[in-house]
Amino acid sequence: MNDLSADIIHRLERCELELQASCGCLKALEYGLRAVIAAHPDPATLASLWSQVLPEVADQHSGNANSTPLYDAAFQHALATLTEQIEATTDRDEKDD
Repeated sequence: MNDLSADIIHRLERCELELQASCGCLKALEYGLRAVIAAHPDPATLASLWSQVLPEVADQHSGNANSTPLYDAAFQHALATLTEQIEATTDRDEKDD
C-alpha cells in the first residue's frame, strides 16, 4: 500500500469516528428534547409555537444549496417526529383535563 492509499484510509477512519461521535451526540440530544417536550408545563402553548415556527424552519433549511437529498429527507423526518411528539403531549394533556 502506498502513502496516498494509507493517508486516504486514515482520513476515512477518522471521518467514521467523527460521524459516530456526532451520531452519539445527536441521540443524546434527541432523548433530552423528548424529556423537555414531555415535561413542558403548557403543552398547548408549545404546540402553538411549534406550528408557527415549523414552516419557517422547514423552508429555511430544506433545499439549501449545501444540502443533499439524504440531508433533506433526514431533516424532514426529524421535524415530523418532533411534531408527533409535541402533538402527543398536547393530546395527553387534553385527556388529563
